[in-house]
Amino acid sequence: MSKTPTSVLWEITVRLVLWSDTHVGSADPAHRRADETGTDLPVDRAPDTGLPRLRATTLAGLLRHDLTARTGDAEAAATLFGTAAAEDPDGNGYPGALDLDDAQGRVPAPVVPRSGNRVDPASGTALPGHLWSREILPAGTVLTAHLRLHVHEPGDEGRLLGLLVEAVAGLHAPAPEQARAPAPGPGPGLHVGARTGRGHGAVAATAWGARRHDLTTAEGWFAHHARTWDRRHQDGEHTLADGPATLTEALARVLHTEGLPDLACDLPAGTTDRRRRDELRLTLAVGEPDRPSVPGRVRPGLLMITDHPPPDRAGAVDRVHRHRPPARPAPPAEGPTPAYRGPGPSVSRPEEAQNPSAASGPALQSPGNEPVLGDTALHALLKRIAARLARDACEALGGHEDLWRHWHAHWWGGDTDPATALPRPSRVRLRRTPVLTGGAPLTTTRLTVDSLFGDAVDGHLSTDDMYCGGSAEAVLDVHEPDDAVRGLIALLVRELATVPLHTLGSGAGNGHGRVTATAATLTLHPGHDAPARTVDLLTAVREPDSAEARTARAWVSRWHARLRPRPVAEGDR
Repeated sequence: MSKTPTSVLWEITVRLVLWSDTHVGSADPAHRRADETGTDLPVDRAPDTGLPRLRATTLAGLLRHDLTARTGDAEAAATLFGTAAAEDPDGNGYPGALDLDDAQGRVPAPVVPRSGNRVDPASGTALPGHLWSREILPAGTVLTAHLRLHVHEPGDEGRLLGLLVEAVAGLHAPAPEQARAPAPGPGPGLHVGARTGRGHGAVAATAWGARRHDLTTAEGWFAHHARTWDRRHQDGEHTLADGPATLTEALARVLHTEGLPDLACDLPAGTTDRRRRDELRLTLAVGEPDRPSVPGRVRPGLLMITDHPPPDRAGAVDRVHRHRPPARPAPPAEGPTPAYRGPGPSVSRPEEAQNPSAASGPALQSPGNEPVLGDTALHALLKRIAARLARDACEALGGHEDLWRHWHAHWWGGDTDPATALPRPSRVRLRRTPVLTGGAPLTTTRLTVDSLFGDAVDGHLSTDDMYCGGSAEAVLDVHEPDDAVRGLIALLVRELATVPLHTLGSGAGNGHGRVTATAATLTLHPGHDAPARTVDLLTAVREPDSAEARTARAWVSRWHARLRPRPVAEGDR
């Protein structure tokens, strides 16, 4: 399918900030830079500068998938992003109106590898020989992306701009400190990279810039084509200095300047979201109920989400509780950009050797690192509680073990299905890494005791920087939910609010890692612009005669019906 030459070209620049830890893997991990460590899963980096990057194909795929999911309009997505030959009825395929460049990132702290071990979903124990190590981009990493919108027919400009505004709606999720209210809100937002179901890879736009070139005039043609690619990217980054927080505002500014107020008025004021989803908001306190009969009173406990000690604590402690830089972008640094050389910061200037944050480009206005509740640990805790509840209910109802396992894997993810050879991703997804507020750090020292004689073992002294008390808000999104999974969620909240049997993090044998739900609401979004409905699940637990309790009991009944064995029909015998 041939297209007429471009008459109007829009250059759009966006500053993206990662709200949580992220791993964006390289296309071929076997090809390493000479100064990279032997990490199993390194992050993808630009070969010329060594800076972490988000490939254009990855970002385009995220925007296309999000646009299709929210609007249900595959044709609109094809208009912006094109179609492959297999998707075109004529077998040709054609390019879209939007093209993108790779986005390079600036990190607020050194990119460090994080190790983990694959866990057997049946027994909950680590599998021998399944240790992995992946590099993690920290929260606060800033990525600058460049987009170009080609308008071939002048009459299509307003429609294409409207489609672009819809496509980037998922990047307008609020910052973590602005997303406290349990109101419907803007939705889960976009996630990039691996382990997005565990809260990794939450990304949002913080500033937009736009330039419009009329290529039918000599001035407009030379203004665009007479520049190098580096100059185009620099001009785009300059528009971010006072860029607005939404693309609609950035486009409206340019259109009013160009004398096109009618196009500015036609830009969509809101976005469409036809997805069916539920939003579970939990406030989790570190500790256990002082008295289960008295709601809201939590005795603070200890928590350890293990991380490597920072340089200033390396000789004092063996392990520390995980912290992350606060995800608040700062203005770009002045002067030339130093090259990023592997997992540590560049030291091309003397002052950067003493201050790692000086080598990370647009870093953060960081008053200090924030303690986290743990993303993977929290998701694993909820998944483990859900598995126990499903197993016990299925056994009590007389169902076969495969029934609850299949149902549980459908919602919480599992290994590749042997029947279809397809992976089973989790439909219950943590939105972003929960950050602890309140509480205080606590350093503990302990000895290893000989199990036979009861004496201390010489040379086995360990010191840990743990975290005591505090609370965090966790938001989970359930995609395409039904009443059966809502019944499970109601029981899961009951478990967290009454007697916390399960723990997260290390030190579980010593009583560490218990969390208690002090607030829990489930907001139901039926999709197709229908109004949302919120149910207070803690009220359902504590007030058996309330309307919330009756709603929760109906959901639990549907859950039991789903796990109960079905009678065999005459034709199936």
